[in-house]
Amino acid sequence: MQLGAVQLVAAARFAIDGTATADTEAVRDRDHSQQRPSREPQRTVVPRSEGKLVRPPVASAAPAQRILAVEFRSTDGRSWNAIGGGATIAAAIDWARECCPDDTSWELAGWKDLYGD
Repeated sequence: MQLGAVQLVAAARFAIDGTATADTEAVRDRDHSQQRPSREPQRTVVPRSEGKLVRPPVASAAPAQRILAVEFRSTDGRSWNAIGGGATIAAAIDWARECCPDDTSWELAGWKDLYGD
């Protein structure tokens, strides 16, 4: 929408001395939602440090976790490999054991640490 000469003058008068007329109110109150968005990047407001060290916010640490590749052997000689995870090595092995087939009992043959402290 283009402004007419009268509207431009009224808008300029309003900007200079703050006096409003019907024309300036129409310009001021019109819908601005159709205007193009600003191409300026959004800036984050950083509080003034006043000479003090300001640390940025830090996300909370992830809980400790262990990920293991675990090998099991059955009493009839079969082997089974599974991946297990948990807060401790024992919890990760228990998780991996739950992935084993139910038709026999499985004994721990070994494990390899894939992720964790």
